[in-house]
Amino acid sequence: MYAYLSGELAQCDLQSAVVDCGGVGYLCNITANTYREISGKPRVTLYTYLHVKEDALTLYGFADEKEKQFFLLLISISGVGPKGALAILSELQPDTFAAAVLAEDHRQISRANGVGPKLAQRICLELKDKISKLDLKVSPQAAAQAAADKEAMEEAAGVLMALGYSKNDATKALEKCTADNTNDLVRQALRMLSSL
Repeated sequence: MYAYLSGELAQCDLQSAVVDCGGVGYLCNITANTYREISGKPRVTLYTYLHVKEDALTLYGFADEKEKQFFLLLISISGVGPKGALAILSELQPDTFAAAVLAEDHRQISRANGVGPKLAQRICLELKDKISKLDLKVSPQAAAQAAADKEAMEEAAGVLMALGYSKNDATKALEKCTADNTNDLVRQALRMLSSL
């Protein structure tokens, strides 16, 4: 219904923005990335998605079309609603999200609020083919970071298995870790495994 809104930025915080278009203020839910892009600008353009429910019409706004495209891909997955999609895109830049999906780095996706390891795995599984078919230019830094995260996870799992833990236990513990290098991942996972 609304492709985009262009007008004066009347109000803005980390979760929402009000865009004044011809004297009408449109309230849009936004990501942290969009907030960083539009904050402090007098005039903005937000690419929008109108979510229709029985009891509410909710407008979501994005600073660029790529972020909106990823939002639409995310909400197409069973179990991912608009709030979950916003949380993921607030945690990860669009390029970083695409690189994480392509590298099957579900741990990076599960850092978003309300996204568990199983849902993050399903997101990677369902979106990998769709994202690889898009003509996206993923930044080399995002691709390198996703590859490094995945390699650190694999190395940490190898270390834990060498210490006698099963692959299943090692993987479950590592999915809950927040570190991004092998040594710290092993330390965090060992703390979790020793408390069981």
